[in-house]
Amino acid sequence: MGIDGCGLSEGLGRDLAFGPAVGHWTAPKVGGQYFEANSQAIGLKKDGRIIAGVIYEHWNGKSVVCHMAIEGRLNRKFLWIIFDYAYNVCGVEKVLLPIASSNVKCIKLVLNMGFREEARLTNAHPTGDLVFFTMKRTDCRFLGVRYGQRFAVAAAAA
Repeated sequence: MGIDGCGLSEGLGRDLAFGPAVGHWTAPKVGGQYFEANSQAIGLKKDGRIIAGVIYEHWNGKSVVCHMAIEGRLNRKFLWIIFDYAYNVCGVEKVLLPIASSNVKCIKLVLNMGFREEARLTNAHPTGDLVFFTMKRTDCRFLGVRYGQRFAVAAAAA
């Protein structure tokens, strides 16, 4: 069902996937579980196989918690979709992204995306610290014309 009525459009291409299959693919990769009734999941497929997934949960109107797993190369459409969903569809001002401090590769990726470290909980993860990265809507470059305008037009026409 998703997060309190935040819906997704299916008319955005065959390389995207939505729903429980993506959530159940993503959750174990980030050390968690997927609860369909309280979450939404968006995935990227290549050759019919999920290569990236994002789970959104704990939406409170102001922020949403995001969990991300990536096993392939991301494209602009996927980046636009995952941030458009959080900021424009759900209307949040901030995305929160918890990552284990031991996951150096993921930390490097999200810093490159524009997330900033906001909090660190010591010994809160089985492998060490749990680091909370955040991104405000105003700091998200993936909502711009370069990433999403042509996809938004295509989705509206579908």
